Amino acid sequence: MKKTILYLCILLLVGCSSKINYGRYVLDDSHSPFTSWIDIHRDGTYEFNASDNVSYRPSGKFTISSNRLTLHVGDNSSYYFLIDDDTLVYQGSTTEGNFIKKGSVYRFQGTEGN
Repeated sequence: MKKTILYLCILLLVGCSSKINYGRYVLDDSHSPFTSWIDIHRDGTYEFNASDNVSYRPSGKFTISSNRLTLHVGDNSSYYFLIDDDTLVYQGSTTEGNFIKKGSVYRFQGTEGN
């Protein structure tokens, strides 16, 4: 009985992991004059263009836990998104000078270039 409960718990945990589409997600904000996008690559890396008016473009590795995408920038900084079907919803970051409002939605645009 204990083994059965343990197996069910493991299946539930494994079943809760969200899948992500590999390719480009673009900020869904028609009021912004700037383009913001995230490229998610199959090899576990990303490139993030937070705003066209900023020369800094973070890149590195990403992780997924449940429905949360974390973009790791070096050892100390991260950006957090909620995975919701074909969208990524910005939840916050540990970086200073944030140009993105919490709750901003990035929509999947396709796999071109990945």
